[in-house]
Amino acid sequence: MKRSRHASFAIITVAVIAAGALLLEYTGLLAGAFRTEILARVDDGDVVNAVDIAGGTMR
Repeated sequence: MKRSRHASFAIITVAVIAAGALLLEYTGLLAGAFRTEILARVDDGDVVNAVDIAGGTMR
């Protein structure tokens, strides 16, 4: 019985698409597409410390 050694068309297609996306990311065309920036600001009134939680009874 002879076995076929050809790769599946779907596997080759997925590999080509993944390689293309990595190449585009590497060259800078999609530089910001896969990154997320979280911008946050913390005010002094928003900060809770142990003394606030314990009700000021910590010594």
